[in-house]
Formats: sequence, structure tokens, C-alpha cells
Amino acid sequence: MSAPPTAAATPLRSGSVTAAMAAFAIGPAEFPPLARSRARDAIVDVVGCMIAGSREAIAGPLLRTLPVFDAAGPHAPALLLGTRRHAPEADAALCNGALAHALDYDDTNHPAYAHPSAVIVPALLALAPRVRATGAQVVDAYITGFEVFGKLGRAMNTQHYKRGWHATGTFGALASVVACGRMLGLDHRAMVMALGIAASSACGLRANFGSMTKPLHAGLAARAGLQAALLAQAGFDASAQAMDHGYGYMNVFNAGIGHDPSPLLAMGTGLEILTEHGLALKPFPACGATHPGIEAGLLLHAQLRGEAIASVRAGVCEMALAPLIHVMPHSPLEGKFSLHYCLAAALLDGEVGLSSFTAAKLTDPRIRALIPRITMEVDDDLRADPEFATRVEVVTEAGRRLERFVPLAMGKPARWFSVERMRSKFTDCAAGVLGEPACAAAFEALRGLDGPVEVAQLLQGLHPIH
Repeated sequence: MSAPPTAAATPLRSGSVTAAMAAFAIGPAEFPPLARSRARDAIVDVVGCMIAGSREAIAGPLLRTLPVFDAAGPHAPALLLGTRRHAPEADAALCNGALAHALDYDDTNHPAYAHPSAVIVPALLALAPRVRATGAQVVDAYITGFEVFGKLGRAMNTQHYKRGWHATGTFGALASVVACGRMLGLDHRAMVMALGIAASSACGLRANFGSMTKPLHAGLAARAGLQAALLAQAGFDASAQAMDHGYGYMNVFNAGIGHDPSPLLAMGTGLEILTEHGLALKPFPACGATHPGIEAGLLLHAQLRGEAIASVRAGVCEMALAPLIHVMPHSPLEGKFSLHYCLAAALLDGEVGLSSFTAAKLTDPRIRALIPRITMEVDDDLRADPEFATRVEVVTEAGRRLERFVPLAMGKPARWFSVERMRSKFTDCAAGVLGEPACAAAFEALRGLDGPVEVAQLLQGLHPIH
């Protein structure tokens, strides 16, 4: 058997996916105002998630094992959000990426079934001081990286996800390298090399859902993309056919199940950030598959008016069974992947927020008593639904039957957040860390992101009060 060709022996080939991705990444682009405003909203939203994540248990091991410094400098230029510490670029991307996804409060994308901002934004913020990037440059790079996320989803999903890969990590490394490569100003050949390096750095197993390692996937992808872009800039090489090769990214990750390269060959056509389900902000800090069910539960809470509940049925799509792997959770992280727990909290408390996923709330006897009376099953009418539509039926002990159906979660493009809701979520995430005045000022400053101000200046006010 002959060995596959080496990078040095593999010429750049026009018409390849690798070449098409590189051409889009470095090409001129005038992104429409709606694309830019959605990108800005996503960046503001995920910054809030990073700040909140800095107070999660995952932060401790990261800060104890990564090289962190009390002041910014050439060796550690990048801020670790929610702290007063700085780190080398790649380590900051890893840390901030993991913190961004720690609460599962960060945005999602379909058809990638992944979390784009938790990967792209930490990488760009870490790299920004090196190139003195403006907010407008970050928005440009973000949209470019987001395009890769969505097009990979169209090319490889849902089979890739069902195979057990966590696309936040596997797609994220490539989205990150494209975004970082654009901000660095890589030429076409360097971008091709960067893609090849990042393709070998992609990882993420769904077996780790419900653990600290799931959010770590976002950090690993952010770091992988940033590091690959810097290596390529410095002259490091890779296969010029890393996406297309018989032993390349798409053939290996989707071995035996196939893929469709055409979306990646049409990068920039029908921008993913403007598609019907392309970018979705999260109204609740839990797995996106729970969101329609949570909303249905909140609506039913208002109808119940305190009546005792005899039973609950949640009718879901078949795909919801894949991430919702817990019933009676043993940790707050597991609670985020338990529709049973999320529904019980919604029905009994009438609200689901950060305080719903604490050790104290997890042991609430009312919630633990209701969970065994909740059934989650595939609804034949919803079986193939790609947006996790959920029908919730409640029977009270008095015999009353109530039902709510939510076909599409809040935060999707058709149900985009108002400025007030964005501010409320940012405050929920950041006020306890920054203090109320600094939190309000940070939100307003970040809302003006898409302009000539250097990103490093916008981050200066994001210091904790203690």
C-alpha cells in the first residue's frame, strides 16, 4: 500500500474544499448590516457567559494549571474574563472558551448542532492585542468563522453528530482557524496550511456531555484554531488537501456515512448567520434541546396556579434523546441535560435561570418528587423535527388536563432577543462578578463593538469587584 502524499508533495488544487474555504476566509467581504448586528449581539452575549463561567467550578482547575499572570505583558497579553489575570494567547483562548460554554448558556447553530461563539470569540479576543484589532475587525472575522461552522453542518450533519462527535469541538477548530487567520491577514497558502493544521487538532466526544470536559471542547477548539493560524503564519506546513484527502477531515470524521462537499464549495453564498435557524441565543442556561420544553413548562406554571401535579408527559423529537441523557441528575451539569429536571423546575418555580442549576436547587425535595412523574418520549408528530419542538401535557391531581406546544425556541432568528432581554441576560451573568454599575457600562460599551475602537479597550472595564 502506498503512503498518502506529504504536504510538501501535495500541490494546492483549485476546486478543492480546502482551497474554497481558504479563498473565502481571506477574500474581501461586505457583510450586510443584519449579519453584523447579529454577530455583535452574539459577541456581547457570549462575553456575559464567559464572565458568569468564571465563577463556575471549572474555573479553578483551569486557573491552577494554565500559566496565568496578574498583569498584561508581552508574555501574557490576553485577559481571562471575569478575573484580573492574563495569559498567553493560546491559553487564554482555551480558558475563556471553556468558561464561555461552562453554563451551557451560550448560543447555538443549526445545522451544525454546535456552539459557535464559545469557540470563535475567545480565540479572537485572545488574538486581538497582537494585531490591535478593532471591534469591526472582530465582527468581520466572527462572521467568517461562523460561516465555516454552518457550512460544515450542512456538509456533514446530522450524521456527524449522531455518530457521537461533539461538533463544537470538531467543527469549532476549523471555524476558529478561519476567523483567526482572517484577523492575522494570512495569504491563501498560509490559510490552506492553517486549515490543515487545525484539521488534525479537531476533537470532542459526546460521551463527555454533562461533565466539565464538554465545555473544555470549546476551549480546545478555540486554542487549536488560534495556534494553527499562528503556526501557519510562521511557516509551518500541512497537507494542502486536509479537508478533501481520502484520509482527510471529512472522510475520516464521517467515515462510512458520507458527506456533501457542495456547501463548503459555496462558502459565502447564503450567509449562515442569516439563515432561518443559523444563530440562536439561549434564553435558559441548559442544553438547547430543553428550551421549547422549558418554555412550555413556564406557560403551564401560569395556568396551574399552584395545583398539585399528578403526571407530566413531554413529547419530543427523536434527536432530543441524544443529548438529554439524564433523568434524576446528580450534579448541576447533569441537570442541564435532563428535560425531566428542567421541566420540574419550570413547572414548580415558574422561572429557569442560573439559580436553577445549583447544588441547593438540585436537592429541592419538590423537584425530586416530581421528576419520577415526568415521562419523556418521542412524539410521532415531532419525530423528525430538527428544532426540538416539544409538547408538554400535565394532568393535575384534580383531574385537569393542560397542554402547551412550543415549536421553536426563543432566541432563534424568528424570535430574536430584544435589547431589554439581552441586557437582562447579560446582567444575570455579569452583575455578580463586575458589580451593577460596571456591568451596565460594559453592556453599553460592548453594544458599540462594531466600530473603530480597539477591542482591548472595550475589555478594560471587565474586572471583577473582588
